Amino acid sequence: MKTKIVCAALSVVTLAFAGCQAKETDNAATAEKSVAEKSEGSTAKPETVTFATSDGWEIFATYWAAGAGKPAAILLHMLPADRRSYDDFGSKLAAAGFNVLALDSRGHGDSLKHDGKAERYTGFDDAAHKSSVEDVAAAKGFLAEKGADAPRLVIVGASIGANLALNYAADDADVRAVVLLSPGLDYHGVETAAAMAEYGGRPAYLVASEEDGYSADTIGKLHEIAGAAAFKLFKRAGHGTNIFQAEPSFEDELVTWLAAQAAK
Repeated sequence: MKTKIVCAALSVVTLAFAGCQAKETDNAATAEKSVAEKSEGSTAKPETVTFATSDGWEIFATYWAAGAGKPAAILLHMLPADRRSYDDFGSKLAAAGFNVLALDSRGHGDSLKHDGKAERYTGFDDAAHKSSVEDVAAAKGFLAEKGADAPRLVIVGASIGANLALNYAADDADVRAVVLLSPGLDYHGVETAAAMAEYGGRPAYLVASEEDGYSADTIGKLHEIAGAAAFKLFKRAGHGTNIFQAEPSFEDELVTWLAAQAAK
């Protein structure tokens, strides 16, 4: 059942976030300068790569290489989108010095082979959706093999991708920060409340739009659990990565925030 968060609770959350912003001003300013400097003359070019998961899926991804020793970023799309929804954002992260992988999650886009047989997400049950966290583990391994600083990993997810990002991050202490675009308390059996508690006090950015009531309620609930998480509630910005089209400057804000977390 969709959790109902009353307006007063959201007001308290907004005030709490405002208080946290002041403490992060210096870090954000430093990161913004760093992002601008790295963006000038960046030569990172996207390429299509493939890698295998531990349970037999061939995963296709777009890869931007920033260089050995640089932090890592994994981008998880919403259902039924694919990795191309992160083309612009992935390029910006790479320009800011991240080694970036935007995945076609199992059963989506070009990632349609499981143990050599074609399989699509339309035939998934809840257990199959939850198993998609293995895609994230394989992506981290790929980035580490390419020389990325995997212990400085950030993950951005949209809709069910946000739920998967948080569930993976809860079990991997290398994850420095997560961005959750329009998460839900439960998407196809991938739940977030317990994962948010397990994730602990690490940085998280919770994002939704007011007219997307379920996700708006969800980020309120997750903020109650997480406490110090950053929080953004837009008006009429849509769902998941559609927020980037409605609020184009928000991409740059997220890049700056993620750079600050990776620099800690």
